[in-house]
Amino acid sequence: DPTASNIEYWFYVPIGTNVKAPIEGIVEVVFFEHTQDWGINFYLNEEKRWIVSFEHVIDVMVKNGDIVKAGDVVAKAASRIGDKVAMTELAVWTGGANGIYKYCPFDFLDESLKLIYEEKLNRLASDWEEFIKKDVYNQQEWASPGCLVDEIKER
Repeated sequence: DPTASNIEYWFYVPIGTNVKAPIEGIVEVVFFEHTQDWGINFYLNEEKRWIVSFEHVIDVMVKNGDIVKAGDVVAKAASRIGDKVAMTELAVWTGGANGIYKYCPFDFLDESLKLIYEEKLNRLASDWEEFIKKDVYNQQEWASPGCLVDEIKER
C-alpha cells in the first residue's frame, strides 16, 4: 500500500535499553515537540543526502557534529508504555523541499547480512503470531522483510 503511514522498524524494549549508532557517520540531534523526546540523525558524509536515524530516544550522549562508529551507544530508548516498556524507531530516509521519503531499512543492509536478518524478522513475526494465536503480518505480502512497501512519501 503506497499510502502506508510507517516504514520504520519499531523496537519495543525494556526501559533503559541503550540505542547504538546503526552506521558510522556524523551526528545531528533533533528535539520532537510532539513527543517531548529526541531523534538522532546519522549522515555518511557532509552531503547529508541519505539519513539513517533513531527517532524517540532520551538521555542523548552525543551532540551535533560528533562522529560515531557503528555500535557506539548514543542514547536510550524513550519510555512509551508505563514504566516497563520503551520504544524507538529506526528509519532510512531522504528529505528536502520536495518532501521526506522513507525507505525500508532492510534494503540497506550489507548483502552478507540480509539472509541472517530476513530469517530473524520472519522468526520474530512467526513467534509473535504463534503467541497471540493470530496471523497478523502476512509475510508473503512484504515488499522486503519487515516492510509492506519499499518506500513512502511521508510529507
